[in-house]
Amino acid sequence: MKFSQRRAISPIIATVLIIAVTLIAAVAIGGFVFGIFGSSSNSAEVQVTGIALVGATELAGSGSVSCSTNTGGATNDITLTNTGTAAANPTAVAITYGGVVTTYTVSSCTVTPAGKVGATTAGNPLAITLGGTVVAGAVSGASYTGTVTMSNGAILIFAGTFI
Repeated sequence: MKFSQRRAISPIIATVLIIAVTLIAAVAIGGFVFGIFGSSSNSAEVQVTGIALVGATELAGSGSVSCSTNTGGATNDITLTNTGTAAANPTAVAITYGGVVTTYTVSSCTVTPAGKVGATTAGNPLAITLGGTVVAGAVSGASYTGTVTMSNGAILIFAGTFI
């Protein structure tokens, strides 16, 4: 009986292959278990896309806040647009001018994501309208900074000049 001479792979190469396969499996399993690879989830991506705050204006009301999806360049509007996949709710607006911070509480406003039912899109964003005197003593042409605080803890920073 004749046996043919067959050659197997080297023990060193076999060891390297086993270690490589084990490491790849460990990284893949660990990535999913510890969330390194993550999973797709809904998130809001809200940004301030327009600001029209008027200096030295006495409007009806005092410190009132309203929200609307019909923005036509109204005065004292802060326009928000959501390009993410989940809705977001602004909870506060703060305007800083002359070292004084004026804060408004925002309630019952939702910035819906683009592509969803009732969505705010680039042509139909959410406007937060601040009523009353926005900032006491503010004059046209003066610079200000501000923030919009979202319900998820995100803070949107903006700056501008009173018109």
